[in-house]
Parts: sequence; structure tokens; C-alpha cells
Amino acid sequence: MPVNAYEATDVDYEKLVREFGVRLIDEGLAKKIGHRLVPQLFFAHRDLDRLIEGEFAIVSGRGPSMRMHLAHLELFKFVKFLQEKFGADVFIPFSDDEKLLARGLGKEHVLRMDYENLLDIIAIGFDPKRTKVVMDLVNMEQELYNLAVEISSHMTANTVRSAMGFTGETNVGIQFYPAMQAAHILYPTLKTGKPVLVPIGADQDVFVKLTRDVAEKVGLKKPGDILSKFIPGLQGGKMSSSKPETGIFTTDSYDELKKKIWNAFTGGRDTVEEHRRLGCRTEVCVVCRYQKVFFGRDDIVEKCRRGEMLSGENKKLLLEEVWELLQRHQEEREKARKKVKRFVPGLEELIESLGA
Repeated sequence: MPVNAYEATDVDYEKLVREFGVRLIDEGLAKKIGHRLVPQLFFAHRDLDRLIEGEFAIVSGRGPSMRMHLAHLELFKFVKFLQEKFGADVFIPFSDDEKLLARGLGKEHVLRMDYENLLDIIAIGFDPKRTKVVMDLVNMEQELYNLAVEISSHMTANTVRSAMGFTGETNVGIQFYPAMQAAHILYPTLKTGKPVLVPIGADQDVFVKLTRDVAEKVGLKKPGDILSKFIPGLQGGKMSSSKPETGIFTTDSYDELKKKIWNAFTGGRDTVEEHRRLGCRTEVCVVCRYQKVFFGRDDIVEKCRRGEMLSGENKKLLLEEVWELLQRHQEEREKARKKVKRFVPGLEELIESLGA
């Protein structure tokens, strides 16, 4: 179990800030953004202060290996917030081809996850007139692929291997993929001339760094980014789509949700008497973290810290809150089925033809 569930990840945030050219989001910049999770969750940036002073586009993609969980949902809700606040066009690339190369998943599975993930994204309420979804295996434009090829001519194998940890045993396709990711990031700039902001998890920052290194070599403006910390999994450690017990998925039933929350790691004491006297160790309590991130319930975290609320009581409250959230989202998700063609024409027909 990690010492601190708030930092339940192998990413060294201090090193990232110190060595990788990112800056912490200060109070002034946080006020300009005006979102409750800045800088608590979205904590560091490159060029964010400059980008929001003019027109910019937003790129935030999905790697559709499995269904989306609440952390994914929170990121895309933040992207929608930025779209509405700053009037930015949003580009959402689906790296479905990367999942074939890196995970060895079948095409039918990946395309099905394309569809399932897209429903979640549409359900959030993105404006289809200002949101472009590109799935590499479905509707990639020739111009995007051409950009990836041009970018690849400016990336050496040594640079990619060093940045990504690839070896000589890594398949050729995945070694090309950083060029494809860079093309995803730079594509809106190629099309509109606007610089790009990339809201992204800290573990994926390497792709933005590689893209910034190559952008000017292909005659395009460097992208900026805003980095998020991990939201810990229910047992601490990383929330993972490939480990259902670690995360709350957008399609979970009430019974699935109840089981997961009841087994979540808390900062409770060994006895009720100790908990009342010493309080919850909120710095390691995943349930408190979820209250804070997903619902802004600092009051509940403080009650737990003072021992005024037991961990079981907090779990019961979180279950009610999350289930209400999921019910609303699942209702919108069903409505989203009628909107798929507006975002990715031909996806449903392709899935049907493959029997996915």
C-alpha cells in the first residue's frame, strides 16, 4: 500500500517540474482558469499562461483498450470546461492503432472500445460543431498521416528509444508511434494555425515533450500543456482500465459500484474509539480523495480528519454520490447512441461488418 494515496504513482512530480521544463500553476493563473481542480489536480503547465491570452485549440485523446473510468471522465469534463470558457475547438484523437501495436489487442475489440469510449465522451456534452473526433483505424485523414511521416523524418530511433524505453525487441510499429502521437497534437495547428493546449496525465508528458522538440522542424508552433496528477485506484496505486477492481467505470451497475467502494482503502483506525480520538489519516484515504476530487467535499474530508465521521459512513455517502453521478451519465450515454454518426460517420457500420 502506498504511503500517500494522493501520490499513488511512480511519477516523480518534483522531478517533472525540476527537470522537464514545466511550471507549477500559481494562484494567479489558477484564478484565470477558474476550475476547482486547478491546481489541486491539474497542477503544472507549459505555456498555459500565454495560450489563454489568445486563440488556441485543445487536443486530448483516448487510448481505447478498455471502458472509461471516472478519472478519464474527469479529464474530459475539464476539456469541455475549457472549450466552453475559452471558445476553443477540441480535437479528440483515438489511438486505437497504438492499442493493436502495444497491447496486442484484436481489431474487433479495439473498435468496440472506440464505440464505447465515444459514447462516454459524447455524453459529457461536447459541441459537435467545435469538436472533431479522429479514430486512426476508422476515419484518419490523409493529411494527418502525411504529417506523421514528415515528423518521423525528424525523430531518430535513439531519441524515441531513450524517451520511451523501447528496445531492439520492440516492434517497429510502436517505435513509429511517437511520430503519430506528435501528428495528433500538431494537426489542429497545421489546419488552423492556432497553437494547441494538451490537457494530459503527467505520465504521458513525454509525448508533449517529443512533440515540442520537433514542432518547429516541421514549421509549426510548439504545443503547450496542462498536466494532471493521478487519481489513485480504489486500493491505492494506479487506477487501471485493465484491473476492474481498481476503478469505477462509467457503465458499472449499483452492485458492482457498492462492492468496489466497500473494498476501497481508507485511512481509518483499528477501532472506532481510536478513529474518534485520532481521526482518519486523510492523506492516505482513497475515499477522502474521491470526495475531494469528484465532489469537492472538503467538508467531509475535514470531518473524517477530526474523527467526526467514520470510514464506513464516508463510504456509504460516497456510494450514494457516485451512484447518482453514474445514473445521470448513463442516461446521457444512452442518448449519445443517436449522435455517434455526427462525430464519427461509418463507425457503427464498420463495427457491424466485423461482428465486433
